[in-house]
Amino acid sequence: MDTVILEKIIATLYHKYLIPAMIVDLTGQAVSSTLPLLQNELPSGILTWRGTDQIRLYNNYQTMLASFGFVDGDGVQRIMFIGPCGVAGSAETTLLYNGHRYIYGLHYTKEDPHTFENFVLLLYQIIFRQSLPKSRLQWRYAKVTHTLAPNTDAALEENLYNRRIQESTFDSYQFELRFTEYIKRREPEKIGWLFNKMKETYDVHLSVNELEGLKLKFSDFVAVFTRISISEGVPVNQAFGLSDALIQGLFRIHSPEDWLVYIKDATYRFADMVQRYPLSHNSLLVKTVVNYVDSHIYEKITINDLAATTQKHKSYLSTKFKSETGKTIHQYILERKISEAEHLLLFTDHSAKEMSSLLNFASQSHFIETFKKITGNTPREFQNEHYAYYLA
Repeated sequence: MDTVILEKIIATLYHKYLIPAMIVDLTGQAVSSTLPLLQNELPSGILTWRGTDQIRLYNNYQTMLASFGFVDGDGVQRIMFIGPCGVAGSAETTLLYNGHRYIYGLHYTKEDPHTFENFVLLLYQIIFRQSLPKSRLQWRYAKVTHTLAPNTDAALEENLYNRRIQESTFDSYQFELRFTEYIKRREPEKIGWLFNKMKETYDVHLSVNELEGLKLKFSDFVAVFTRISISEGVPVNQAFGLSDALIQGLFRIHSPEDWLVYIKDATYRFADMVQRYPLSHNSLLVKTVVNYVDSHIYEKITINDLAATTQKHKSYLSTKFKSETGKTIHQYILERKISEAEHLLLFTDHSAKEMSSLLNFASQSHFIETFKKITGNTPREFQNEHYAYYLA
């Protein structure tokens, strides 16, 4: 695509969405500006040419960045650099990138990761005139330090037990029915339409008390999302873990705009979780096994334990689980433990040896071997792939 035309498109999108973007050459020079990109303000590897069929996204829980390679109309390799985009719920109101100070609401916006992904994919589709599957999106995360306020993902890992269901409903029962149905059917475009309607309702200046009322309404939303998730086959502790983590993040909400962005992010998080646990049509027996595994993920889980919990013969239980899920119970347990290990690698400082003990593997070598068999990477390779170490 011609660079001049692309720059005009970028400018138009920026005025519409307040998400900055620029074209960069392979030396780190902004093509449309005489200002060089300040390398010490960017995550390592973001300006590295990696072909045209992969998008790299970075999240340090305050800002999000993205980049992908393309070839311009003259056949020159370029990099599309996108950001900074603030993270919904973050406290910062100013950002410094590329030697410029960005002011929230004037120069940049805050979005949930799902919306940022869609913006990046839109730019990709404009340049290449074809879509890119989300499997080609590669998120990397900054290492979480204990001095930072807990982010939703980190808090989720600490809130998987002692959950309570709040009996709450929305103001409009019909609105609730439509909203919940869109979550169950995994229809993000219709969820987006509903949020536009909500924005029309709440796009006014509110008093402190009214804002607190919106925060209470958020708790109502989350209570309903949680019940939907459980009914769709999400393990109980996993659903309430996300619920508690999201509610803990309400202290970062200071305006109706923040509230709308945060509840939108919460909706997509629950929808994504339902997508990962498509067990709504499975029997109560299988759901019981799934919930038991999730609740005892840090313990040694045996078929005898599950047979005692479900009061079914272990042979019948194994056959039933395999016929409904396509997996053996042993395979499912290992996959869930490795999934838990992935979260530990991202959000804790536990070593492989510590994790193998926490998750009740026979040995460290068995843990690493299983991790590689399921994910295709060793634990260290997984960390290197998903951590974005931001330079000072």
